[in-house]
Amino acid sequence: MRRSNLGKFLLLCCIFSPVAPEIVAPNALELRITTNVTHEIPSTLFGYMWEDINHRSGFNIGKTRPSLLLTVKTTAPMAVSTNRAFQGVIPGTQNALYAWQSYNGARLSVTSKTEGVSDALPNSLEVKIPKAVSGPIGFENTGYWGIKVQEGWAYKGSLYAKSDSYNGPITVSLKSARGTTFASQTLQGISNSWKKFTFEFEPKVSAPNDNNVFSVVLDGKATAGKTLHFGMFSLFPPTFKGRENGMRIDLAQLFVDTDPGVFRFGGNNVEGSSWDGRWKWNETIGRLEDRPGRIGDWNYPNTDGVGLMEYLNWAEDIGAELILGIWAGISIQNYSDFATWPVVPEADLQPYVDDVLNEIEFIVGDTSTQWGSVRASLGREEPYALRLIEIGNEDNFQADSYAAYRWQAFVDAISAKFPQMEFIATTLPSTALNPPYKRIDFHQYNSPSWFKANAFFFDSYPRNQTKWFIGEYAVTSTNDSNALGTLDQGRLQYPTLLGSVAEAAFMTGLERNSDVVFAAAYAPSFQNIHEFQWTPDIVTFDASRLARSTSYYMFSVNKGTHSLATSPTPSNDTAPLFWSASYNNESDVVFLKVANTGEQDLVANIFLDFPSTGHIHAVTLATPPLTAVFGQFNTSNTLEEPDLIIPVPFSAAIPILDKFNYTFPATSVTVLTVQSPKLVV
Repeated sequence: MRRSNLGKFLLLCCIFSPVAPEIVAPNALELRITTNVTHEIPSTLFGYMWEDINHRSGFNIGKTRPSLLLTVKTTAPMAVSTNRAFQGVIPGTQNALYAWQSYNGARLSVTSKTEGVSDALPNSLEVKIPKAVSGPIGFENTGYWGIKVQEGWAYKGSLYAKSDSYNGPITVSLKSARGTTFASQTLQGISNSWKKFTFEFEPKVSAPNDNNVFSVVLDGKATAGKTLHFGMFSLFPPTFKGRENGMRIDLAQLFVDTDPGVFRFGGNNVEGSSWDGRWKWNETIGRLEDRPGRIGDWNYPNTDGVGLMEYLNWAEDIGAELILGIWAGISIQNYSDFATWPVVPEADLQPYVDDVLNEIEFIVGDTSTQWGSVRASLGREEPYALRLIEIGNEDNFQADSYAAYRWQAFVDAISAKFPQMEFIATTLPSTALNPPYKRIDFHQYNSPSWFKANAFFFDSYPRNQTKWFIGEYAVTSTNDSNALGTLDQGRLQYPTLLGSVAEAAFMTGLERNSDVVFAAAYAPSFQNIHEFQWTPDIVTFDASRLARSTSYYMFSVNKGTHSLATSPTPSNDTAPLFWSASYNNESDVVFLKVANTGEQDLVANIFLDFPSTGHIHAVTLATPPLTAVFGQFNTSNTLEEPDLIIPVPFSAAIPILDKFNYTFPATSVTVLTVQSPKLVV
């Protein structure tokens, strides 16, 4: 994913066919689903990509990580506090106190003049208590734009504290912004050296809204005129599957519910604006206290609370195959002048190749290896599963060095040590590589017209053993000539039904040609509504709410194992209906997935070359009749109205077992299922 608007758009549009005018289908389509199997469908076909963007991997509540303290801004899924360890800030500035506020007059500042909690975390919060004070005094953290307080949840927290002049109690609590206390605990034992304090909150009532804070309070009289230091705060509600430092349950469950086949992490955010500023895998493992964090490529600090092992665990937890994106020797600078990008010269590349070999050994090495033993020391003896490695990210922007030496250096070295690995190239398909690529990652953000016009691209693609990964795709705009512009230029704030149906038309082509396309991932996945760098996104959330977009639903949960031929094969002549047919040999179900991109309902007479059980089932995504949004195809689901457009089920008996007719609503996606126990594949 790139911030460039024009360069990428023009470059990638040349690969596929131009936008064609829509051809109106006849009123009734005669469609036959045959028993002819064209190919097996890979289990990896539909899934997700993950990149630290839109504050979705931060380390506190309000992120996809549930840490509740605003940790300056990261993308972990469930921490509660923001700016928890003062990473990526300038000590002594007001901005360094982002999300922290004084309570009753305490003077707060971020300092590096006292020894930090660890070498990786040199900054700490300095709290000076005025000499004249009475009553409680301290400070608060406002979370990731709010904190959800839920009755029955157990919130686990910790902080570091020290003081040369105070050794009394510290009270920590979850409170409303108006002062209502939901849970609290008193900590004892502060001294002149750093000490980690742990605590747990169990609120007896839920807060009516997210306008809540994490509070640290001292007795004003006992602390008057004294100074204390605090560092490395953490506060988590329950996490997905109970993982320590884990994911926010509701957001993680969204991934699980779609049964994703693949999970790619890496992307733009691994590269950094300099070689030293790249994502360094070995600085994201181990104790949180030992993770220095970095300024991410989307211009906010990343705590790396979601590090390599968290990504690996998450891929396992959602049941998806991992695609590991590795740093391949470039960093990003000015998108209008690619000559400004730092590219590692061939003579200097080997240390970075070695670093990748160490990363892979950490993932798949047994405990007798150096990095496999490190993984075991962190609680994971069993190697992780890894087969697919992506060399770089969007290297079409630096194709010359990629083709000259970077691709080969990484592929040759990894193949020599890990011969089981398979590689994905990230430059343009037309770029000749040595060794030749067998898999390639292609990204496309565009208008609905583009996705409809290119739904048939892979129908005629040569079957030459090359496999495609559509690693990032989405309808981003209604503007055919500027798909990455601003909102007033047609850029979408949220996915719309119109865009989602166009994506579905394209996806029928991916499934129908999944002998060539082995994986695809909508991008980006999550967006924190309070601060984001990219629109649209498949899921939008805040501290307590979420909204599934219209692009979230349908395809991946209706998986066939084998693609079936139809007559006719979809083409421009059958637009605006687009479809793919498949069979699942485990459930004996035939799927027919249909996108109607037109503005009229269309009827199809469907014939089966196999007997059914006499019932059909359908799920349709469309504007619901008898509602205010009926026929308004630019409608979106939002946090305020998260269920405007949702899949609607339908079931019916068919009197003739091998044929029926069906009406596909205007601008809709429909998945028809037919049980056929006698169909043998």
